[in-house]
Amino acid sequence: AARHHRAVSAGVRTKMLSMHFTSPLALHSATTARAPSATMREATYRPGVTAPAYLDGSLPADAGCDPLCLAALALPPGVEDHNVDYPCKGSILDTWCFFPWSLAERQAIMAARSPQETELTLAWMRAAELKHSRLAMLAVVGWSLAEMLQSSLPFHALDFTDGRAPVLVNGLSAYAPFMLLVLGAAAYIELQSTDTVFQTFLSPPAQKYVPGDLGFDPLDLEAKFPAGLDQRSNEIYNGRLAMLAVTGFAVQEGLWGQPIFGAH
Repeated sequence: AARHHRAVSAGVRTKMLSMHFTSPLALHSATTARAPSATMREATYRPGVTAPAYLDGSLPADAGCDPLCLAALALPPGVEDHNVDYPCKGSILDTWCFFPWSLAERQAIMAARSPQETELTLAWMRAAELKHSRLAMLAVVGWSLAEMLQSSLPFHALDFTDGRAPVLVNGLSAYAPFMLLVLGAAAYIELQSTDTVFQTFLSPPAQKYVPGDLGFDPLDLEAKFPAGLDQRSNEIYNGRLAMLAVTGFAVQEGLWGQPIFGAH
């Protein structure tokens, strides 16, 4: 009976030790087995395409579209100019080009950037996209109305361009004074965001920087829209469509020399 009691006690102690002092190798194996496998996000702009790791879907209207890794071209304040290795490093194009010309180099640059640098890069690119989007949306409306209403415009304003909108491909010499005024107004607006873009604050900002947010909402439309309506994404979607549209306007009128609206 004594031998049996000692055997049972030893077995209990052995089991308890094995529970409390699991070997590191066994613990690592168990942890590895329980760890979920990392999955990349599928891009929404094209089926079967994987989105880059830095486009994680956190930004509004993020479709995971950057097949040329153009985000690496941005070098905003706070982002280091990384010297990375890539297959074609040292070629003659590295001497001629002042920007990362190779896709492999651009991908290596984005991989080398820290999470904070990636955040600054995406904020810089998103602000640029919003500026171009808003300008394109205004241009589409102005281009269309100018050509459709040209007969009622004072001073026969579009006679200098045969009824076409006054843009670079249609000639701007007759509108140079007006374009200088537009350029001055655009420069003034751009200067208002200089501190935000270049991080040259005299004191810490009161609010977190949101790319493209100029605090302009005189009609308080944001509060009037339903809570489930993502207006930030809608603005970008409409802006992207407007950029494609105004590019099509310019190409069509530049090639055929006829106004898009009101042509006979």
